[in-house]
Amino acid sequence: MLQVIGIGPGKPEWLPPAITELVKNCEILIGGSRALKLFSDFNGRQYSLSGDLASSIEVIRNALLEEKVIGVLVSGDPGFFSFLPRLKKEFPKERIDVYPGISSLQFAFARAELPWQEATFSSVHGRALSVLPEVITRPTAVLTGGENTPQKIAQLYLERGDNLKISIGNALTYPEEFWATMDAEQLAQENTLLNNAILILHPNQTNIKCTPQSIKYSNMRSNQCRLGIPDEEFLRGKVPMTKAEIRVQVLAKAQISKSDYVVDVGAGTGSISIEAAGLASEGLVYAIEHNPEAQELILANQQKFEVSNLQLIPGAAPEVFGELPALDVCIIGGSNGRLSEILKTVPLVEGGRIVITAVTIETVAQGLKLLTDFNYQDIDTISIQAVRWKEVKTLHMAQALNPIFIISARKGEK
Repeated sequence: MLQVIGIGPGKPEWLPPAITELVKNCEILIGGSRALKLFSDFNGRQYSLSGDLASSIEVIRNALLEEKVIGVLVSGDPGFFSFLPRLKKEFPKERIDVYPGISSLQFAFARAELPWQEATFSSVHGRALSVLPEVITRPTAVLTGGENTPQKIAQLYLERGDNLKISIGNALTYPEEFWATMDAEQLAQENTLLNNAILILHPNQTNIKCTPQSIKYSNMRSNQCRLGIPDEEFLRGKVPMTKAEIRVQVLAKAQISKSDYVVDVGAGTGSISIEAAGLASEGLVYAIEHNPEAQELILANQQKFEVSNLQLIPGAAPEVFGELPALDVCIIGGSNGRLSEILKTVPLVEGGRIVITAVTIETVAQGLKLLTDFNYQDIDTISIQAVRWKEVKTLHMAQALNPIFIISARKGEK
């Protein structure tokens, strides 16, 4: 049995007694060297994890063979951009009990003396800066790491013309703790090494400046908000693409709001992802695609249309769902015969919208049954066949597109 134990900031005084007692009852304890030092009086065996994720998984896998009670120590809270999704993916049949710790998010908002029930969250640790919201309209917590330093994030928003206010917490609770609130210009020039930081980006529209960079950025955003982009504008190769007439209907059924988090499963060329990103201008779109040629086309189209809030997730659903946050919208254009698994495990929030496209009656029948079985609500089905009238000399001839079924629904209560 695996027990995933959050140790909070990693200081003894911040460990709840319940966590201390829980660790005592483990037979094997696994964690980083700093985490293991918190429990120096532990009587069982200990295994120290390295920074290499694959090696860490192998250590845990070998320990499970002993059929012991295993405690895996993680900093902060296991459910907040931590080790839990990977453990659930690697050990799907193993019982995993999760015990929360105090997250860096909680500490940062406490230091800032701010409520955070309306906040949004993101991480750029091992991710592109493009995952960050384009415009900050509510307090936004950002975990940094690696090359994506707080200074780089500040520079990113300066280039967008927004000298927003930013709170920085580095090594919170430790003697070397750094805590400050400053504007992006000041942070971009800060010389302090901030390699373990969480940021709070504060919404402040008065800081938006009209600069050449911001004008360019505004033009870029206006290009994003197009619906029904002509098919010929997309780079296509030999990868199938949802035609403009169908694309508009799919997005209409998706009802995407500007701050939504959206996933496009089986994204193909990325045509739906590109237009969805324009609608979710303050959110983020994840394009899941397993075909290498299609992956290249998605990235090429992202660059062509200058879309910053789109992230390619190479791989197949549902295996890659562990990389996703809670989602507001799921669009399924291709499931590779795994529609049941996808609908069952997609991290869609309660009330979140789902849209499925299908070209066969059999897929429609399966989709409707699965949506009912999994307690989706407001299920609706339409079929569309668009006809384009092409000019041939002095006449116009019908050019029928393949009929498409579009099923839409909302996720019900568990």
